[in-house]
Amino acid sequence: LIKDLPPIDPEAEKYIDPEVPLDIEGWLTDECLARYVRARKGVYEDTKKALRKTIEWRASTRPHALRPDTVELENRTGKMYFNGFDKFSRPVIYMYNHRQNTKDPDNQIRWVIYTLEMCIRHMCPGVEKVTLAIDATQWGFSSSVSIGTAKKFLDILGNHYPERLGRAVIFMPPKFFVAFYSLVSPFIDPVTKAKVAFVNPNSPPTPQAAQQSAEGNGSPWIAVEDCFDRELLEKDCYGNWDFQYDHKTYWKAIEDEFAELKTEMIAKQSANAQTEEAKQ
Repeated sequence: LIKDLPPIDPEAEKYIDPEVPLDIEGWLTDECLARYVRARKGVYEDTKKALRKTIEWRASTRPHALRPDTVELENRTGKMYFNGFDKFSRPVIYMYNHRQNTKDPDNQIRWVIYTLEMCIRHMCPGVEKVTLAIDATQWGFSSSVSIGTAKKFLDILGNHYPERLGRAVIFMPPKFFVAFYSLVSPFIDPVTKAKVAFVNPNSPPTPQAAQQSAEGNGSPWIAVEDCFDRELLEKDCYGNWDFQYDHKTYWKAIEDEFAELKTEMIAKQSANAQTEEAKQ
């Protein structure tokens, strides 16, 4: 699976730190294998092909080595960021569509990938999934990503981050958002679609609807408390946490985290090399 890997893609090379090692062996854990087996319904050949496809993608694009400075522009307005955890200890990625500030779909995707990789690095033991908290109260077509970009994101999520989505919770979706979702939903596989939920904090779902949602049937509407502790949920998503995004502070933490990752991976590569030399 990890032999004869492709070189770094010339376009991807512009956005990565070449000093950050690849370390496919470190990525290919037992838990990783299990996720791909589940995603491909236990079919051996399908699982093998999917793993090889992702390994080649990681080798050629190096998503873990994306430099913070190449995606910094994407989050100056705080439109999407990792901040805290849900009631199941899953990292929460907040998405505020009305804070959209860029038009380059490729760089928008790079920032999504960067955020996913960072969330995965900070998962608690035993946790494998992330939760998306999507504020749709001010959602509009003029500031939304294109259907093409949304489809590309879903393709990357399904192909290269299988079994990583715990819940996608959409707060207060207006009617035209539901219309947009109906356009995108045909591109979403049934397993992922079952993880999409809508929340209206002012009108909790009926017990029957909540039960249907929990079973993956019928209504996608859930209560806030089904997924979040309100004390640890941002106020902009109807929680009680009075968090205000400050780009300077947040980005300093991003840069520090990446520098620490780089140091750890280089040290690990050096230690592995010394171990191999000792064996010879």
